Amino acid sequence: MFKDVQTAIHWLETQIKFTPKMDLKRMRAAVQAMNLDLTKQTKVHVAGTNGKGSVTAYLTQIFQDAGYRVGTYTSPYLVIFNERIAINHVMISDEKLLMYTNEMYQFNERFYQSFGEPLPFFELITLIALRYFLDENVDIIIIEAGVGGLLDATNVFNYDVSLITNIGFDHMKQLGYTLESIALNKLGILKPKNHLITTVAKDLQPFFLQQLSQKDVTYQFIQSSDIDVLSRFPLCFTYLEKTFELKLLGTYQVSNAALAIEAARYLKPEIGLDSIGASLKKTVWPGRLEEIEANTYIDGAHNLPALVALEEAFRGMDVHVLFSALQDKDIPAMLTVLERFAKTITMTSFPDPRFAPLSAFETKERQYLHDFFEAFKFLKDKRKPNELILITGSLHFIGYCKQVLK
Repeated sequence: MFKDVQTAIHWLETQIKFTPKMDLKRMRAAVQAMNLDLTKQTKVHVAGTNGKGSVTAYLTQIFQDAGYRVGTYTSPYLVIFNERIAINHVMISDEKLLMYTNEMYQFNERFYQSFGEPLPFFELITLIALRYFLDENVDIIIIEAGVGGLLDATNVFNYDVSLITNIGFDHMKQLGYTLESIALNKLGILKPKNHLITTVAKDLQPFFLQQLSQKDVTYQFIQSSDIDVLSRFPLCFTYLEKTFELKLLGTYQVSNAALAIEAARYLKPEIGLDSIGASLKKTVWPGRLEEIEANTYIDGAHNLPALVALEEAFRGMDVHVLFSALQDKDIPAMLTVLERFAKTITMTSFPDPRFAPLSAFETKERQYLHDFFEAFKFLKDKRKPNELILITGSLHFIGYCKQVLK
């Protein structure tokens, strides 16, 4: 038994991360053994390459403001592990996380004896979240798919609505190296009689339609042509003949907001557009174009589609980028996108066992300053009053910056 929460979290994080699997038998067996009956809760499944966290945050705010208790399960976290599991935007306490992890440790020992396999990390933390939500008697559960969808641990329930934000290249080792193979995996979240709402790009919609025609489901495509961006700072747009304003920045957020609007209208049609608009306007989601100091933003754009979205958000502005990423990322490709819109790029480091120095990527146009504080001060001294600083790269890097710059 663990005596403190940090020891408990360490145990969770040192469990097997990925295990080869052809089905969800293990996770289903664990759910049944724990008697996790979620039939009384409204359940939302959110899949997609980027935007899952923002959609979850919008929906949580909408439903919370309407008087519901909303449990959210998201990943990864920025600063504190507890962020993964929250009710009405309040993350699980250390005391409860310790209690549930101790229970899960004992359950995992018994499960291994009966099933013959231990539970890997993501399944363990998913089960903890579900037990917590049931014990707290939440009304609505919003769950982000981890990787893909078809064989994801979150895919063992029948959800009231399934959402797919977009499809881009990420986790290709697990999902495949074409957009179609990635899309097929994410469409695997659908079960008979499900309803899908998606903002997938127009060029992938024919493939979606082909796959959906083979499933007993209903669906709705949100077209980008139905959304009209009025301004970027503040971010305002029209949709359904109504104007909405977002606290979150980045033009890519309008499709996330539209997806949340349609999901809320589908699940709780009694919530009016005026109420939805008020909730959207106050929604925050840390690490997504978050202003941490005047004219200084952080954004966890940890893959190429997210960086392309950042390019759109900062087009025409003078931006100095402070960048760092883990060595398993496609760093040359990420830097190539950043060079298309950044005035300057400075690379730096952060404490993580998977980090490797970025000195190999230095050029005449971009430099590597190993010490983060030195690099940040260098950019602050360099920029002019009307210029911006954007700190981006790995989500782990963004979490570190958010913590130390506080």
